Amino acid sequence: MFPDLERSVLQTIGIKDWKYMNDCDKVVYLNSSQAVTKYDDIKFFRYNRDYLSEALFVLEQKEIYAEKLKKFIENNEFESLEYYSEIKRIIKNNLYYTGKYYIVAVYSSPTGRSQNTNVIAVSKSRLKQLESDKSLLMSKSEYSKYLKDQAKEELEQKQHSYYERVNNIIDYANENKESLVVLSDAEVLDRLIFNLFNQTINSIKKIKSVDSEEWDLLDRIIEQTDDGVYDIVDKNKRIIEYYDSEEFLKIKANCDALMDEQKEFNEYIEEKVRAISGLFGKNVGRNETSIEDEYNYIHPYKKSITPFTAEVSSAVFASAENNPLEYVIKQFYPNKGIYPEQIQKLQLLVEELETLKEAKLIIDNHKKDIQQYIADVPDFIMDNDEDGFYSKLGFATINEKKLTIEYKFSYTSNGGKAQRSFTIPMTEETIVKLIEMLESKLTMTAFTKEQRSLMTSKLRQKIKERDNYTCKFCGNSVQSEPNLLLEVDHIIPVAKGGYTEESNLQTLCWKCNRSKSAKII
Repeated sequence: MFPDLERSVLQTIGIKDWKYMNDCDKVVYLNSSQAVTKYDDIKFFRYNRDYLSEALFVLEQKEIYAEKLKKFIENNEFESLEYYSEIKRIIKNNLYYTGKYYIVAVYSSPTGRSQNTNVIAVSKSRLKQLESDKSLLMSKSEYSKYLKDQAKEELEQKQHSYYERVNNIIDYANENKESLVVLSDAEVLDRLIFNLFNQTINSIKKIKSVDSEEWDLLDRIIEQTDDGVYDIVDKNKRIIEYYDSEEFLKIKANCDALMDEQKEFNEYIEEKVRAISGLFGKNVGRNETSIEDEYNYIHPYKKSITPFTAEVSSAVFASAENNPLEYVIKQFYPNKGIYPEQIQKLQLLVEELETLKEAKLIIDNHKKDIQQYIADVPDFIMDNDEDGFYSKLGFATINEKKLTIEYKFSYTSNGGKAQRSFTIPMTEETIVKLIEMLESKLTMTAFTKEQRSLMTSKLRQKIKERDNYTCKFCGNSVQSEPNLLLEVDHIIPVAKGGYTEESNLQTLCWKCNRSKSAKII
């Protein structure tokens, strides 16, 4: 009767037989009784690491098995039958052995007279601990290597997290640089990114510990740069939003009629501003530059193209600092055969810069005429993009950088860690010295042929006074038009052999000078 009941119970539970009747899941045979006594789970799994995953699998199977038994005991139709108590005893015995994984260490002497057994019961939480903390199963040498590898991995992870933060800033700057409306902000952005590069990239790789205080310094640098880049981009976005607003479009509509009267003048001045660079030597600025760290972890950053920038070696840089104009000639005027042409251009440059200075005063006067229409412009716009605001209205833009062209020498060390630069502003005095140095390098014949008197500010003023500040073509004068731009013109152009002397000079208003011919060579 009992075997029949047992078969029915097993069938009801859904198992073939009783699986866990004792405390033995794995047997290991040792070579001494003392070894059995000292044996534990650490020793077993250290030398049998593959069994760790197997032991966890066995315990999972035991849990499934135990659930079936518990469910049966809670509710079944066999409780009133004879021998059910025996079935219940077997089930409880099975349940007892499902909670642990049992390792049985055994020693038996060759004669069989001496034996020792040690049962090690390992819980699931203990198996998980052994699985997650690999150091528990390591020897001292393995553990030492593990710690080193772990420290190396943690350091590399931290380094790459910092590289990622730097890359995020560079990517954000690259994405937004082309949309900046405040031109000077591109230079500020360049400085921020290059300072970030110089102060962080190679330093990240050189830090040897995740606990180093140097990380705090890098955090501050990265956060400050991130804030600076974001502020620049955000400022420009706000400016763009304003120019697209109904508020600005209303101001522009109110100014359009007045600006139509000055449209031709502003276009003329803009032409002169754009043509200024053509009067200088060869532009040796690189088409595109990018910063690269020596480990190549960092994304490239597109540097602003700076006209008239010579990127030179440290030796050339040092020599150029001591003799700047001589190296301006070497870097920007390499072709001696066109010195006469360059001398003429530089002479004309002095005249054009002087004209732009006078034009700037006239434009400033025109700006005063429209102040009644722009009373409601936000301070934020005028503080950050005054030139851009007036340019949107149609005014020619003449800022100090346009009036003072600069030659720049730049040195960047390998890896980009050290950067130095200096500029030589082309003031009237500096241009005169440059002309004299170019002339000194000509042969005597060429020097005699190309010798010209320079159109100085004093000479320009003298010609205007001689002509009573009146245009020799149309007769318009500053008396009848106070904001009239007057220029001093070569009657016979310099390019055709004309000299810069009083008899070959005349005063013309800007309109007549424009209609006569372009002064730019």
